[in-house]
Amino acid sequence: MKRALIALLCLAASPADAQAPATTPELTRATQAIGAMWRPIEGPLTGESIRAACAGAEQEMLALDAAMPAELTDESASRVRGLRGLHVIPIASTPGAAYFFPPLSMTWFNSGLGGFSVINEAEGFIGVRDAAGQELAFQVGRAGNNPMLRIRRPTGEIVTLAGCQPIAPLE
Repeated sequence: MKRALIALLCLAASPADAQAPATTPELTRATQAIGAMWRPIEGPLTGESIRAACAGAEQEMLALDAAMPAELTDESASRVRGLRGLHVIPIASTPGAAYFFPPLSMTWFNSGLGGFSVINEAEGFIGVRDAAGQELAFQVGRAGNNPMLRIRRPTGEIVTLAGCQPIAPLE
């Protein structure tokens, strides 16, 4: 499952990726924190709502893997979407770069290769740039043992997502 996705994404790395700056400890921690498949929470934040949000997450990851085009380009990546989850796949060789594949419902979030940087590590704030260059604010945290993500939409509303499946950075 993940092997095919990883192979495709590694082939898509551009020559500019080789020129990437060295990572910082903060950026490494941010990479580990956002690399996941995130699903929106319906209703109040409870253990049950988190379990419900994550039901079927592994199958969705398989479906995304199957939907990957044979050749991953900026254009082909822009058409790939998760069913319900936001898939964030950091690139280890390019600190601050990741592939973002938002769900169908997040029409305001552009799929493909984007970037991220740490704004305030203590408060979990990460600045994200999607594939079209749109700036978004992420905040990572935890609810009990569950990783959580808040995204401020361009219109100002907050979307809360549960971390359902970790995704390790691509080598």
